[in-house]
Amino acid sequence: MNFNETAYNAFEKEMCETYPKIFSQPFGGFAVGPGWWPIVKSLCSNIQHHIDWKTKQGHDVPQAVVAQIKEKFGGLRFYYDGGDEYIDGLVSMAESWASHACETCGSPGQSRGNGWVQTLCDNHEQERLDKK
Repeated sequence: MNFNETAYNAFEKEMCETYPKIFSQPFGGFAVGPGWWPIVKSLCSNIQHHIDWKTKQGHDVPQAVVAQIKEKFGGLRFYYDGGDEYIDGLVSMAESWASHACETCGSPGQSRGNGWVQTLCDNHEQERLDKK
């Protein structure tokens, strides 16, 4: 996977500054490729919007706080504490979305590999094979 440290640092800073309640505890960073960053960003936006809206309505939804975000077996894993059933559904939907998106670029992808499984588009799968 291509890794651009500058882009990663900018993404991490943006996320932690935009969603300080979600990233209020140490969580180990974003251990996913840049193709999934928009999915994580959309998920966090929807989580915080839901919590803020429910709170304004007088409902008590525990703040969702990220414990870990990573790729495992070619899929997005978003581990968190707090939230409610609606947020559970948002996370399931984001994880499902990622299972069909290239982790490198975000284009349509599929699970690939026999040992290290990744979700990749045809182009990034070919790049991976060419490096072998």
